[in-house]
Amino acid sequence: MRYTSVLLLPATLALLLAAALTGSPGWFLGAAVLCHLAEQAVKRLLPDAARPLRWGGMGEGARTLARQAAFVLLLVEDGDVGLGMIVTAVAGFFVFDWLRIGTLAGSIALGRVNRLPYVTRNLGQGEPSFPGPVPAWQTRLTAVLDGHADVLTVALGTAGLLAGVPELLVAGLVASAAIAVATGTGQLLRLRRLRALRHAGRVGRDVQRRVTKYKPEVVLYFTGPATTVYQANMWLDTLERLERKAMVLVRTAEVVGALAPTRLPVLCISKAEDMMNFDLSTVKVALYPGNTGKNLHLLREEHIKHVFVGHGDSDKGPSSNPVSKVFDEVWVAGPAGRDRYHNSDAGVRDEAIVEVGRPQLGEITTEPSGGPVPTVLYAPTWEGWDNEHGYSSLLGMGARIVRILLEQGPRLRVIYRPHPYTGRRLAKAAAVHERLIKMIEQANRNGAGGHQVVTGADASLYECFNRSDLLITDISSVISDYIPSLKPYVVTDPDGMDESLFRAEFPSASAAYLLGPACAELPDILAVAATPGQDPLAGERRTLRDYLLGPEHPDAMTRFATAVDALAQAGPRATMYAARPPVTATPEPA
Repeated sequence: MRYTSVLLLPATLALLLAAALTGSPGWFLGAAVLCHLAEQAVKRLLPDAARPLRWGGMGEGARTLARQAAFVLLLVEDGDVGLGMIVTAVAGFFVFDWLRIGTLAGSIALGRVNRLPYVTRNLGQGEPSFPGPVPAWQTRLTAVLDGHADVLTVALGTAGLLAGVPELLVAGLVASAAIAVATGTGQLLRLRRLRALRHAGRVGRDVQRRVTKYKPEVVLYFTGPATTVYQANMWLDTLERLERKAMVLVRTAEVVGALAPTRLPVLCISKAEDMMNFDLSTVKVALYPGNTGKNLHLLREEHIKHVFVGHGDSDKGPSSNPVSKVFDEVWVAGPAGRDRYHNSDAGVRDEAIVEVGRPQLGEITTEPSGGPVPTVLYAPTWEGWDNEHGYSSLLGMGARIVRILLEQGPRLRVIYRPHPYTGRRLAKAAAVHERLIKMIEQANRNGAGGHQVVTGADASLYECFNRSDLLITDISSVISDYIPSLKPYVVTDPDGMDESLFRAEFPSASAAYLLGPACAELPDILAVAATPGQDPLAGERRTLRDYLLGPEHPDAMTRFATAVDALAQAGPRATMYAARPPVTATPEPA
């Protein structure tokens, strides 16, 4: 169904041409509406439909030209329109299409701003800073010109034929041209501001001078897309509290704008060649929140100690990735992280694992939400890169969980906070996410009130923790981050594993209430966990907190800063660990 949906477009275009041949403006208008509805339907059913359509010679530009040609054919077949109006339509479409092509080219050029060689923040006045985001109106107009460029002209022109005022066609052409000119002007102004940043040599020398003057000792190196910038954001406050000078180093300009507000200097070096030639001789420690290919461009620096800090401790398989052994050290929150590497085949040396706690969790309180009724936070993880590493409850259990929570009526309040990646791989996950939002909105309209959907920058995950009295989540780093609250939590078991096996495989769930695929246990869990003094797992959560995050004293920030200092003061890599006996060949027997 999804892949055959592309046939809607040639079918509706054929219908449009047939309506034009009849010379009936009414039939033509109806067929034109169907064409544009088909465009929206295909994009919704098959987001990657552009590729097969281009292969078949039915790209967006070709479809626009076909609709314009059909309208000109309608004018010819109408019989009541003079030659002058037909020529006006042809000439108008010709001029407008060139204007439209210019705006689309400008959109492509602006889409490449992440290739700017250098962009910085907080490195002094006059630095090469990234301009603000493209205005929303400009983005919307570009989208209209890209997929529905002929709407105004065809709508007004056809209405003019029906009303006997064919001159309305001219109004449509002028309005369409005005949209293209306004969009193009905005693009030109932005591209002009960006032009200075493309002089790599001059800008690079200026940036090098600023960084050399600042003398950073610690670098947070982030190479993911803007959609994953939360992985870097969680470390910004921690680095700000270090006594050593710290800096954020990223590889795409779009990430510079997406980073959370910070006092730290931010440097973007887009090109690998520029990255490898940039002087970072004052840097002693590099921290990596993710395992990505571009890490190699900094890992090659021998004078720097390289540390994998990740973006949250969890029992997921990727949390003990064998790639981690390329780093000098792997920093984990507590003994659970060390055991996770020991029990895997990652090959990370025990002496390279350092327990530093989670400095970010200092703001999490053990106090109840303070609301008139208990608040339940549902924070599912995303669907994962593949089915093997899929831990999300959203697809199989999400609707059941939210429905049961909402059925409690005024006795509790719900906060739904999905993972930022939700729907990235599976359209079904995005559909379930939208369904949950509608369920919560409907409950609020029905008078329940107070339920919330929290996404993006509405509130941080930690703020949601403090607003809640109970957490429902999946196997993910959300568990270890929630543990300092000592509040009850529920972990989903989408595959219905045996309880003892589940807790053995996922130690972070050892103090959790488990929820099977049918969610039958949830009402009883709510009755017990949300009642003060009746929570039998409270003691186990205290024990688990120390296992997942390490001891409370010294605090995590102190342990983290101590680990940074120890590594910065360490000697060459060859002397960091005890020397192993040399490997010698065993002589063959005579």
